[in-house]
Amino acid sequence: MLKSVFSLILYCLLPVAALAGPEAAEPEDAHDRVVTHGEFATKDSVHHAAIKAAVYDYFHGQGEASAERLNRAFAADHASMVGVTTNEAGEAVLRSWKDMGEIITAWSSNDNPPGATRDGEILSVSVVDDRLAVVLFRSTDRFYDALTLTLIDGEWKIIAKGFVLQ
Repeated sequence: MLKSVFSLILYCLLPVAALAGPEAAEPEDAHDRVVTHGEFATKDSVHHAAIKAAVYDYFHGQGEASAERLNRAFAADHASMVGVTTNEAGEAVLRSWKDMGEIITAWSSNDNPPGATRDGEILSVSVVDDRLAVVLFRSTDRFYDALTLTLIDGEWKIIAKGFVLQ
C-alpha cells in the first residue's frame, strides 16, 4: 500500500519537476526566496526588496512600538487581521480584528515593546500579476503569519494578516 502511494506521488510530481526546468532549483538561502508566477526568482526581483521592507516594517515596527513603521507597512484603513489564539480554558479560538488602525495604535502604545532584536524570518514570498503578494513569516517561538500585500500607488502594503501562535 505504502509503495503504491509513494509511486502515485512520484507519478504526479515528476512531470511538474520536469516542466520547471533547472532554473526552478531552490535558491541558496531558502528562507529568503521569492516565487513569481510559479517559478523561483532571484533575490533582486523587481518587487522583492519593497515587499521585504514592508514585512520588516511591520515586524520591527511592532517590536519597537513604532507607529511610523507600522503605518508604512499596513494599509491601515482597509486591512484586517484574523488569528488563532487561546481562550482562558486553553482552547484554540478564532478571533478577528477589522480595524488595523486600532491595532496599530495599541502596538505603538506598548510601554514595554519586545524590542528590535527579536528574531523573525520570511519563509516564502509569492507574487501574482506584479500586484499581489502572499508572504509566510515566522517569528521565532511566537507565531506564524500569512500576510497578503498589494501594490497600491507604487507601494507594497499589507492588507490582511492571518496568524497562528506557536
